[in-house]
Amino acid sequence: MKYLFYVLLIPNLLFADAISDSYVFEYKKEYAKAFDVLEPASREDANDYFLQLRMGWLSLLKGDYTKSSSYYQKATLIHPNAIEPRIGYTRALLALGQYKQVEVACKTILKIDSKNYFARSNLAYTYYVLSNYSEAEKIYDSIVDDYPADTEMMIGLGWSFLKQNKKAKANDIFKVLLKIIPKEERVSSGAYYATH
Repeated sequence: MKYLFYVLLIPNLLFADAISDSYVFEYKKEYAKAFDVLEPASREDANDYFLQLRMGWLSLLKGDYTKSSSYYQKATLIHPNAIEPRIGYTRALLALGQYKQVEVACKTILKIDSKNYFARSNLAYTYYVLSNYSEAEKIYDSIVDDYPADTEMMIGLGWSFLKQNKKAKANDIFKVLLKIIPKEERVSSGAYYATH
């Protein structure tokens, strides 16, 4: 019985070392090494949520967005109600420029957590990129209601107004932003276009 305990304990200790080493490499910004040291453990235990999540993150950091999305999808299958792998998956899709899939991913997160800031802000951005300015406006506006000092969301709202030729509303937003971040290029150019 004693030997069985050690046989079961050794792989877990090896995984712990690999996980620790991956954090050390990540801290040093050696993302490929962080990935490589953990990959054998993730292959050996493909049903370990944390390992799949971590591999998704490390893939994202090293710029392998396709692999990142795959690991995050595996983590989602292991923990279907978890939001964090869905957020990681969305990040990978954003990096790949797959905005239609980003829209679906964000909406899925919002079904689980209707006020999720990450999903809302990235859905608004996605609508903006896809030239669906009225939908972007609605979401940016709801976020600004919840976070009135969020300048990034205010900028998105102002530009969504501008793209719909709602110059007076855009001007109101950019006037406020000029007081807060006057040297921000998107603010100064938005303020200009709102009045010309």
